Amino acid sequence: MVMDSAWSFLEISPEVEEKLNGPGYEEIRTGVFVSEEDAYEYALERVSQDEDLKQEFREMVVEWFYSVNWIKED
Repeated sequence: MVMDSAWSFLEISPEVEEKLNGPGYEEIRTGVFVSEEDAYEYALERVSQDEDLKQEFREMVVEWFYSVNWIKED
């Protein structure tokens, strides 16, 4: 196939191939894949780019962190 031969010069390193075949998360609409190893950094990067998402994330983290051994006082 012509397309196969055109791209045959591209070789994937074993480290990259392992990441692509390993556990992780795939975005349903775009097919973007993020390995488990990179998931935290990717999420923080995406959140920091969107002010509405940043505020929502902040509220979730605060609610989660203080949900166990803390009592909210007004």
